[in-house]
Formats: sequence, C-alpha cells, structure tokens
Amino acid sequence: MFILDSLLVGSLQFVLDKVLAAAEAELHDDTALRERLLEAQMQLELGDITETEFVAIERDVLERIREIKGNQQSAINLMSDDVRVTGIEATVAGELSDPDR
Repeated sequence: MFILDSLLVGSLQFVLDKVLAAAEAELHDDTALRERLLEAQMQLELGDITETEFVAIERDVLERIREIKGNQQSAINLMSDDVRVTGIEATVAGELSDPDR
C-alpha cells in the first residue's frame, strides 16, 4: 500500500509541477499582448474603434509588456555572479507607437 501511495503522490506532484511550469511560461510571455496591440491597430484602421480607444488600449498593453520585461530583468539580476549573458533581445518602443497621432 505504501508503494502505491508513493507512486500516486509522485505522479500528482509531477503533473502539478508541469502545470506550474506551463503557467509561469505563459505569465512571462508577451505574445498575446503583442497580438492584442496588432488587433487594436487593425480595428483602428478599419474604423471599428476611435483614436482615443486605441490610445487607451495601446497604453495598457505597453504597460503590461513593460511589467513582464521588468520582471524578467529582475529575475536575471537575482541570479548568481557566475551567470554569463550570451545574447539579448531588444525592441524599440517607437515601433509600437506613433507620436504624431
């Protein structure tokens, strides 16, 4: 009976670890936010939303993307000194918003 209980608990822990890993990956992924911004741009061009509505959506989405990127940067800073950066990903905020609008 002890072996069966150990297998059941071990299997349950394995599944919960996988669910946690998937949830954390989704939490740190900004793909859905970028898609939302693109969708809002398309709606603006089609006339489905106003410029004011677009600006509000854009502000919200960019703020959330900055939060995700800030959390990722904080996580990197908390790592030990023997971590070596081998590459970076950079984006320019000017690509996402047009100051003339």
